[in-house]
Amino acid sequence: MATLTAPGQSATFGGTLHVSETHTITVLVNNEPGVLARVSGLFARRGYNIESLTVSITDNANVSRMTIVVGGDSDVLEQITKQLHKLLDVRKVYDYLDTPMLARELALIKVNA
Repeated sequence: MATLTAPGQSATFGGTLHVSETHTITVLVNNEPGVLARVSGLFARRGYNIESLTVSITDNANVSRMTIVVGGDSDVLEQITKQLHKLLDVRKVYDYLDTPMLARELALIKVNA
């Protein structure tokens, strides 16, 4: 099985072609124990794979920001955002589908000389 990846898209060849885009979602949630488990459990129950997850506190100590990168088409993204809005601890869901954004990556590399 060969895998081909391009920025924002991935495809797997094994007899069938599967193409999915990556989407970035930011969720503002209450800063309480168990919220991360409930949000990640929602993805697991629906069978969606979280490609990247970053959680940090905001300037308000009662609110945390979750930045989630998930693969799928626009229907998957719409379903995820609807399900996230149903959770009690979720305050706001931002979908960056049509919004220009800057994405950065960080790598820590140890070199033995």
